[in-house]
Amino acid sequence: MELVPRENIYGHRQRLYWLRDHLRPEDRAVEFGCGTGRLITIPLRSWGYDVTGVDLDETSIAHGREVLEREGLDPDALLTTDLRDVPGELDAVIASEILEHLDDEELGDSLAVIREKLKPGGKLLVTTPNGYSLFELENLLWYRTGVDRLYRRLRSGRVAGRLRGLKASHSEWTAEDEPMTLADSPHKQRFTWRSIHEHVEGAGFEVTEARGAILFCGPFTDLAFSGLPRVMAANKRLGRRLPRAASDFYIAAVKR
Repeated sequence: MELVPRENIYGHRQRLYWLRDHLRPEDRAVEFGCGTGRLITIPLRSWGYDVTGVDLDETSIAHGREVLEREGLDPDALLTTDLRDVPGELDAVIASEILEHLDDEELGDSLAVIREKLKPGGKLLVTTPNGYSLFELENLLWYRTGVDRLYRRLRSGRVAGRLRGLKASHSEWTAEDEPMTLADSPHKQRFTWRSIHEHVEGAGFEVTEARGAILFCGPFTDLAFSGLPRVMAANKRLGRRLPRAASDFYIAAVKR
């Protein structure tokens, strides 16, 4: 099984590469709220990085551990535990697509625990959606108009096969093939460029890098453009040039 997700309009592979580029193989890192580990922990482990994924959802962790065992990797790289119970100090904590699922109290507590677990100068690597991006509008239209229900009905038939044929053929898995989490985890935060900076800095971190990821994403653009390299590359360039309007933010910070 391929352990690295194919690139798509959401920039899944770009996100993984960005996180990798902020880690050294010898760093002891934890992915906080890893879900099944399929997007971050498992690919990084397959590249030789010392990353452990932690999550409180037992079903998601069990799924990811099965993947690790099938691939001959250590299943203990995924643990059902609280971050505060991970022993020792850490060089880095990855919070990828998780902070938006926490309410205000949980967010404050989680950032405090992350800071406590990091060594002096340790890294916090955050990726999180812009709560007011074009993705939000597209997602709303997808579900409010009933297109999602129609797509699910057609998915196993010829029409869905033709729709998927709009995408380039790849051998790697997609997030549609493998679940990122098996928990019901709705968004509880709507971050802006300014507010995510305020939360991170207010928790005792210094932001060292901030960038936008992609401009357009959502179920319609995913269906039409994922797998088309030129479109995806242009989308990434737009995200970097227009960071405040980007659909996803990447924030690197160090413990003060």
